[in-house]
Amino acid sequence: MKHIMIDLEMNKIKKQYRDDKKLANELIEIGAVKMDDDFNEVDRYQSYVMPDYGKMDSHIIKLTGITDEKLEGAPRFKDAMQDFEKWIGGGAVTFYSWSMADIRQFQTESAFKEYQSETLRKMEKNWIDFQEEYSRLLGIDKRIKLKQAVSSADYDFKGAQHTALADAVNTAEILKLSKNPQEFERVMKPILDLFRKDQGGSTLIDMCPEFFAEALKKDETKKKE
Repeated sequence: MKHIMIDLEMNKIKKQYRDDKKLANELIEIGAVKMDDDFNEVDRYQSYVMPDYGKMDSHIIKLTGITDEKLEGAPRFKDAMQDFEKWIGGGAVTFYSWSMADIRQFQTESAFKEYQSETLRKMEKNWIDFQEEYSRLLGIDKRIKLKQAVSSADYDFKGAQHTALADAVNTAEILKLSKNPQEFERVMKPILDLFRKDQGGSTLIDMCPEFFAEALKKDETKKKE
């Protein structure tokens, strides 16, 4: 089983280019981290993507640092997707992102630009919203930003925010931490203690028994090997 954390950056399509088109944003960057069955990083992927409609939006340039000049020579959507899917490879894969916005962008833009592939269908069936999962682990209903999640785990954000690869790398680290119950409990204790005040002092494992059952079983199996 491979695990792939994905982050995308998109550009807004200006009104004069949209007309009656039902595509509000276009993909401009793909960033991803490939992990093995134990959530150890094995490879990284990054590619810019040339949009088909208009120039870069000034707000997106300020947010991401991606300019029209940076996109010169970058592949168009279909070629970028084919290259990314080649990097993903075959076999069993679980895909993750911080919220469901990225898989929706893949779906919407692929439909609009008439792109289909087995990998895209695999993504649709095996995609996990890690932002939602992380909030559940903390025992909160509110969704938090990636930077807040990294800070709460006492990590320093690596790279520039709102760049696809940096966001994917940082999210992958949080994902790996979340799969180690004891370490997650230790690192996140100050944050978790705040949420437990109204939960009778229950532990993280008490709050999410099903989530940790498989991880704990896997740890025990490794110890016996």
